[in-house]
Amino acid sequence: MIVPLIALLLAQVNPVPDAERLKTAQQLMDSGRYAEAIPALKALVARHPQSPTLRYGLGRCYFEVEDFPNAVSILRKVANETPKSAEVRFFLGSALGLGGNFAEAIQELRNAMQLDPSFEPAFRAFGMFRVQSGAHSEDARNALEAALRLDPKDARAHYWLGKYHQGWGNTDQARECFERAYELDHNDLPTRLGLAQTLLADGELDAALAHFDTVLKQEPGLVPALVGQARALYDKGEAKAAQAPAEAARRGALAFEDMSGAEWLLSRIYRELGRDADAQAAEQRLTRIQTDLGADVVRLRELNSQAERFKAAGRPDKVVETMQAFLKIRETPGAQITLGDAFLALGRPEDAERCYVRASQIGPLTDALKDRLRLVREPGAKR
Repeated sequence: MIVPLIALLLAQVNPVPDAERLKTAQQLMDSGRYAEAIPALKALVARHPQSPTLRYGLGRCYFEVEDFPNAVSILRKVANETPKSAEVRFFLGSALGLGGNFAEAIQELRNAMQLDPSFEPAFRAFGMFRVQSGAHSEDARNALEAALRLDPKDARAHYWLGKYHQGWGNTDQARECFERAYELDHNDLPTRLGLAQTLLADGELDAALAHFDTVLKQEPGLVPALVGQARALYDKGEAKAAQAPAEAARRGALAFEDMSGAEWLLSRIYRELGRDADAQAAEQRLTRIQTDLGADVVRLRELNSQAERFKAAGRPDKVVETMQAFLKIRETPGAQITLGDAFLALGRPEDAERCYVRASQIGPLTDALKDRLRLVREPGAKR
């Protein structure tokens, strides 16, 4: 449970105007208006530089608006000042992980688990980032199982334990986890997608299609769902119906697995439909993906890791250089946003806006991206 800022700070913030600013900031945070709370908290931090709790509040706001570089910068200082706070370590680790710096995220979350073995979110986040980083390791499973012992109704912990088992090909165990997560939260799209994928693997094609269809109604361009829908239709003997989602998946695929999966399906769909020339072209594209793009994937991961290290070191100029190299290989919404954040840190809001606009054109216009666009379009914009 996050302790309200007012309860901690009213004794520290004596002037009446500052107390009012603090109340306003707390009200904005309580109503989820974190971006609006940031200016008030920045002013309070400037007036009360010895208050780690105020800085923590500011770091939390940056975290909630998905400004992870600023969140990490502030929360690092708070963690040094309050080394025994599991909650601060949790948010620092989460900001690091969501910013792509998995190695440091894991260490901070491990610290949080050791500081407070009853702080369930740290166990869930630790397991999540281990799985996300491709480390389907025993410590990931142990952390997620510990999270569920502490809170059996944590839908996200069930989901990530399902992803862990899915990564190992343990379909039965993955399905059990996804089903439990779905019972707890019917509205979570990743859970529906994971459940649909395990149903597909089990051959329950109609049930899988029902979930894929629901996911695609809310996220029409979600490539893994398009691939799954196409595969289920193909396996039902409906090659013609499978063609449209498979072609849409090919057009939208950015990840290696999605690109290869879409081409593999299309090669079989076209064969089934008697379109041998198109099938042969899909097979040739699949071969190129498996040979040429395999090396690209390794290079992209290297560049992404470099960019995260430069962000952590406060070198936005090097982030720009690294992400421009990334974008020459492959364009993704995340890469454009990272590049935009670096431009903004360098005081170049026009370049940042260009990146954010492009990200909105090739990916979803999320609330965090809307906040970034609003920020760079304000007069004198500079983060």
